[in-house]
Amino acid sequence: MKKKSRIGLVAAGSMLLVGVAASPSQAATTHFAGCDTTGASGTVNTSGWDYEDTSIPSVDLTVWDTKADGHHVAIRLVTAYTDGYIYFPWHADYDGYATSKEVNSSVAKGGNIFNVGIQVGTFEGNTLLNHCTKWVDGSTRDPS
Repeated sequence: MKKKSRIGLVAAGSMLLVGVAASPSQAATTHFAGCDTTGASGTVNTSGWDYEDTSIPSVDLTVWDTKADGHHVAIRLVTAYTDGYIYFPWHADYDGYATSKEVNSSVAKGGNIFNVGIQVGTFEGNTLLNHCTKWVDGSTRDPS
């Protein structure tokens, strides 16, 4: 009987430790979004930010050139605030079909960030030919 109670205590203690280690406040919050348009595909991964936080410690953007059409592709971050949007600079992949470009960055403290999104586009020179928009909350609204 004594052995069973010890095993029960060890199991209960282990479950408590697992519960504490896996609680949302202890785990890094991550968000993801991805979209595709003719000739391009892109993703965003954020870490350490959640809705209404004022900064994003880690932002990873990746864009892929998916069509051998002679155009280059690019990706940019868009953040949503209560009073509008901030459009970050485009990051282009000029290396051609079946290549990608990855950008690692962060967003400094500012107002409360209510959503994070990407725009992925195909370009001819400086002319945007087509693009897609995707937000980490799942929406595809295009504020531009």
